[in-house]
Amino acid sequence: MNDTRWKNIEFGYTEPPQEFINKELEKYDEIITQFCEITKFDKNRVEVNIQTLKDLIVRVDMRKLYFQVYHSNMKANEYKVIIGLECFWILKLRPFWVKILPDDSTETMHMATWINEKIALHMTCSLLKEYNPEFFESGRDICELYCKELEYSFRYRDLSKESMYLMFDPFYFTYLCNSSISEENLNII
Repeated sequence: MNDTRWKNIEFGYTEPPQEFINKELEKYDEIITQFCEITKFDKNRVEVNIQTLKDLIVRVDMRKLYFQVYHSNMKANEYKVIIGLECFWILKLRPFWVKILPDDSTETMHMATWINEKIALHMTCSLLKEYNPEFFESGRDICELYCKELEYSFRYRDLSKESMYLMFDPFYFTYLCNSSISEENLNII
C-alpha cells in the first residue's frame, strides 16, 4: 500500500476547549440529577469517572466533526447526537457506577448493576417524551415493555452507533412530519 497519498494532508482533530468540556460535564450532572429525582435514587450514591466522561465528550465531538467532513457537511440531529452518540458511549465506556454497601437493598444492587443502561434509557425516554409525547400516552403496558426491551438491548445486544440512529430516527421523523402540518392539514415545510 502506498502511504504517500495522504502524506501532505493537513488535517487533525483538536480537542474542544475546557469551557466546552465543563459545559458538557454540567449537562451530564443535570441528567444525573433528573434521573435520580425520577427514580428516587440518592444522587450522592452515583459516582462518576470524570476522565471517562471527558473521553466520552471528546468522542462525541469527534464524531460530529466526522459527519461534517465525510458526509458533505451533514449535521447530526438531536436524536443522532444524544442516542446514537452519547448513549452509545455511555454504554461502551460505562462512566457511572454505584458502590454497593453491605446493607443495600435488592433494588439498590440492581440499580448499581444497571446504572449506565438506566441513564442511557432515561436520556432516550426524555428525548422521546420531548418530541413524541403521544408515544407514552398510547398505552402504559406497551411503553413499559418497550423500555424493558431497550434496557435489555442496551446491556446485552451489540448495538452500533449507526444501528441506534436507525432505531430512533422514525421517532424524529414522526415529529418532523407532525410539526410540518398545519391545522388545515397542509404541509408547511
